Amino acid sequence: MTTFDHRLPNGSVPVLVSADAPDLLTADAAALHSYVVDHPQVPPQAIADMLFRTRGPRRYRALCMVEDRDGLLSALRAVADGRDHPAVVGTGTPAATGRAAFVFPGQGSQRPGMGRLFYESVPAFRDEADRCAAVFEEQFGHSPLNYLLEEQFPVDDTATTVQPALFTQMAGLAAIWKSFGIAPSVTVGHSQGEIAAAYVAQVMTLPDAVRAIWIRAQAVDVSTGGDYAMGVVAAGRDACEDLLARSDGWAQLSVVNSPTMVGISGEVTVIEGIVEAFTQRGVFARVIRVRYPAHTVLMNKIGDTVRRDMHRHLDNRTFLDSETACIGATLGGRLTDEFTTDQYWFLNLRNTVRFDRAIEAAGKHEIGLFVELAEHPTLQVAIEQNLAALADDGAPTVIGTSVRTARNLDEFTRNLAVAAINIADFPWDRLGDESDRPAPLPLLDFPNSPMRASVSWLPYITGQNPQATRVEPVRPAEPVRQPAAGARPRLLVEHWQRLSRRSLMAPRTIGVVDHTGTFAALVSDLCSAAADIGASARPVADESGGATAGFDTLVILVPPSAATNDSAAAADVAAFFGARDWWPGLDETVTDCWLVTAGGESVLDDDAPPDLLAAAASAGFRSVGAEHPGVRFRHLDLPTGAAPSAIDILASLHTDGETELALRHGAVYAKRVVERDSPAADATHYEHVLIVGGTGNVGLEVCEHYAHRGARRITLVSRSGETDAVAERLGHIRSAASTTIQVSACDIGDGAAVQRLADENLSTPADLIVHAAVVFTGNELGDITADKVDEALRAKVVGISRVLESFPRTSACRVLLCSSIGANVGGRGLVVYAAANRMLDAMARRRRAEGLDCVAVQWGHWAVTFDPEAEHTNRLGSTGLLPMATDGALAMGLGHLPENSIVAAFDLERARSVLDICGRASLLSELSSPVTDNLVGGDDGDDGDVSQRFMNLVAGTIGVQGVESIDTTLPLVAIGLDSLQALEIRRRVKSEFNHDLEIADLLGGASISDVLVRLGAH
Repeated sequence: MTTFDHRLPNGSVPVLVSADAPDLLTADAAALHSYVVDHPQVPPQAIADMLFRTRGPRRYRALCMVEDRDGLLSALRAVADGRDHPAVVGTGTPAATGRAAFVFPGQGSQRPGMGRLFYESVPAFRDEADRCAAVFEEQFGHSPLNYLLEEQFPVDDTATTVQPALFTQMAGLAAIWKSFGIAPSVTVGHSQGEIAAAYVAQVMTLPDAVRAIWIRAQAVDVSTGGDYAMGVVAAGRDACEDLLARSDGWAQLSVVNSPTMVGISGEVTVIEGIVEAFTQRGVFARVIRVRYPAHTVLMNKIGDTVRRDMHRHLDNRTFLDSETACIGATLGGRLTDEFTTDQYWFLNLRNTVRFDRAIEAAGKHEIGLFVELAEHPTLQVAIEQNLAALADDGAPTVIGTSVRTARNLDEFTRNLAVAAINIADFPWDRLGDESDRPAPLPLLDFPNSPMRASVSWLPYITGQNPQATRVEPVRPAEPVRQPAAGARPRLLVEHWQRLSRRSLMAPRTIGVVDHTGTFAALVSDLCSAAADIGASARPVADESGGATAGFDTLVILVPPSAATNDSAAAADVAAFFGARDWWPGLDETVTDCWLVTAGGESVLDDDAPPDLLAAAASAGFRSVGAEHPGVRFRHLDLPTGAAPSAIDILASLHTDGETELALRHGAVYAKRVVERDSPAADATHYEHVLIVGGTGNVGLEVCEHYAHRGARRITLVSRSGETDAVAERLGHIRSAASTTIQVSACDIGDGAAVQRLADENLSTPADLIVHAAVVFTGNELGDITADKVDEALRAKVVGISRVLESFPRTSACRVLLCSSIGANVGGRGLVVYAAANRMLDAMARRRRAEGLDCVAVQWGHWAVTFDPEAEHTNRLGSTGLLPMATDGALAMGLGHLPENSIVAAFDLERARSVLDICGRASLLSELSSPVTDNLVGGDDGDDGDVSQRFMNLVAGTIGVQGVESIDTTLPLVAIGLDSLQALEIRRRVKSEFNHDLEIADLLGGASISDVLVRLGAH
């Protein structure tokens, strides 16, 4: 009997919950949740297998995409509660029998390397891309794979470079969707995307499609001189043509995507001027990367060339018959024999694109799903707008394929899941591989599907009580409330727990990296001792490419820094991450990466203060792990001095379920985060508070905090000094407090400048120093240079060290170093950021050992901030961190803390789920969810007023960290809203407020205040 191992493209397990009614769906999820709780030995794969083998997918569906048991529990709980969950795709409408349409966009959103992810990850894409490339090579000596796969491809927007790559990309994406059982009944093409649509619909052969692409592209590259561009505008045709009529120079309407989304072509200066005019009005508008006046009358001058070459070289003069309808935006209808192919492809280049008519024509084919085949959606908004105008009731589902920022298959997997739950006859056996293993036995005690209760005639005939046979559906738990005005922070500390018992992994095949040669003896001992426990170990060869092939475990040995001061340690850290001679890369066989440091952690009371290089390396290493999903990045810290025995180290490297370990005195310790009671309030009346980074977001919050608590003098130090914005904020603070506040412009990375600052304050020593400078560097490992690290550490680490050495202090001076929870959590692109903050943690321990009252506080995600750079907070927020109430966080973090601490608010279940993906859930195993919820303010059961809820929704979608920093009168596009975010806001408003918003309003100049009026909040 053939069995299947069900897996989604990103490797997660698909657990399908389905029922014949929405309440039965939540009931089934609750029953499955109870089963998983009661049967901890049953893995998610077995649950998925049981559901697929014993239950046919019903109309209402929720697909849980999970990695492990904890993730499954979290996802099922969310379905049972009726809540959104990042690992769940569901719909409140039943799956329908409908056909699929593939939509192929035109030129404009291309970039070098746009096909690399799918080429390397999905065989169906690679095979089709290779097939297309071979035809281009054979006929024209040109391979589109160069542009498609090489992210460092030289800047080249010529049509003969990008259009073959776009065609190959779209053909490959179509092959992916078909490989998962979703084939088009209709294809829709936009501009040059029509050629890919014709090929996929089989109304053109591949050789003819390749020739059409090349002839069309070569004609515009060779024959259209001048400086041209195209633009897209979220406005109606009349508004756009009004500006065109008033503009100097030449341009014309060239694209009608929807009633409120049009395109223009013409001279660059005219296009840029019109885009700028709409932008100033708060209307979404962009210049797109097309360097010729496509779809305008100027194309007539190459008409003879295009028609002649098409006539000579295309094998087929007319379009072929096919069961798949191909609809083009050239005429807004199906490709037929009305025109010969040479005539049609010239019209395709010259005519105004009528994508609105094409979608209208497609809508007549009973389409239930529209899929845009592009690296990043460009037409999704227009498709939805056109369909909304056509549909009297439920509109078809519209999805993309991926997004430009994708680094794995998660986004495609989610889109595939949306398609699967909406298509009634989706072939679920395409999600996985056939297996020759025996079919598993049914799971004992597995819950039956909840059914709708009904009373038949039988009880009345037999005399039974009809009510006695009634089936009551399981009542789901009350929905979890979302944070409104900021979540209550928790005070946490790092704690090293001795492991009295631990689980060991099967013997591993270990590759050891000793990039400095410091550990030659230890490497030899490890390789010799590995055989004693059934493992194997050998040094990783010093070669490029494939160095880690054959290993399942990689161990990188990092020696302690020889630096004698903080500045020298920072230089070592810059060299470590800049040179990267310790990083051999990863082969697909590697599942575990260990960084082994010495003295990088303070585990026991008698431990020396942490080595700064080791501390920074371990934190940055955690963030490198985020670049390699599916590989566990782990850390083992050895004591300084003599290394433990090779057997003890190997046993630690075989510990399962832990990612932060330390060996001390023959015992193994694991890091945990534990909760502490809030500290005593700081009632000190400070004479002089020095705040480094004082004009930044955190610095100004700290300034206001101490000003309101009677500090006599506050000095704010920053490189920029007092700007107009800072002066305005300080004016408010000064008006409410009697504190003398001074702003000093000083680059603390400059030793001479720090000394001058110190000399100016000899008579006013500080009794509190707060280091609040925020230096964010968002680079993945391969993009990091020593100079970038040096720049990040200059103020964050080296500068504060100079301040502490030079600035006059009282004998009782307190020092607070503002670190970030990123030092513990990390994240993709946060290598340097995490390392710098971990160095602050280590510096605080060092200074404390020297007798200074110094602690570091790892702050979480702020609810109110004035920082315009929110990229790192968005990345941290994806790990489950919640925006925390500012006043509560400051009161907690600025209290009298006896040790380094963490002040953060988070969704514990979400945080565990995310950390578990990288094998680090044990870090939070000692924490429990608070008895009360995390909300600050509000009555029980109140989700906050409409205004606050919508503001939070907008901030979370756009990526603005603090709702109070948003100007509600500005157009949404002026604060960063793009078309995909507009779709997400509309979806969430529909879900949370039961109100339909118009995409045209969101992109066409509406402000938050305008939307709130529509929601009845004003």
